[in-house]
Amino acid sequence: MGVIHKNISKDFLYYAELGHKTKSVNPKAYSNLLGFRKNVSLINVERIKESLSIVDQFITSVLDKKNCSILFVNLDNESSGSTKLCALRSMQPFLVKDWSSGTFTNVVAEHKIDVIFVLSAKTNNFILQEAKKLSIPVVAVVDTDTNSNLISFPVWLNDDSIDLRHDLTILISSVILQANLTSYGLSILD
Repeated sequence: MGVIHKNISKDFLYYAELGHKTKSVNPKAYSNLLGFRKNVSLINVERIKESLSIVDQFITSVLDKKNCSILFVNLDNESSGSTKLCALRSMQPFLVKDWSSGTFTNVVAEHKIDVIFVLSAKTNNFILQEAKKLSIPVVAVVDTDTNSNLISFPVWLNDDSIDLRHDLTILISSVILQANLTSYGLSILD
């Protein structure tokens, strides 16, 4: 059982399942829906758990290699502070400032990025496009109003909640810390 699965609460899942109004739902999201309530889409909780479990396993497997970096990206001013703190907590690079041309390329070149973690696929489409060009896998929060085509590992949940984004960022940094501590512990035994 992974770090994320052990740490998700019922409250997290309750708020994570709330999608967008029926008219805003991207047709590619229908397979991840449980249905609709009062014209609001509901993301299937089992799909949320499944996507979180896959991300947990993926990040852990990537970090089994030495000297891997996961770039935390959150350009939303309201929640970028917690993203920065979680990236620092897990000793990973982060991008939380206003975007300017070449920033992504410079960060990737400087840190040898292996994975990108994006808190909102919808508002950071340009980063997803650049990551695809560079063949860097992307873990991203995907809500029901977003196309997930550019995302390697979508995390299906409500991307409008600052609390959910904060909780998910803490969970991702915890996965990184656990994987790095396990790797360190195993290296001592060698």
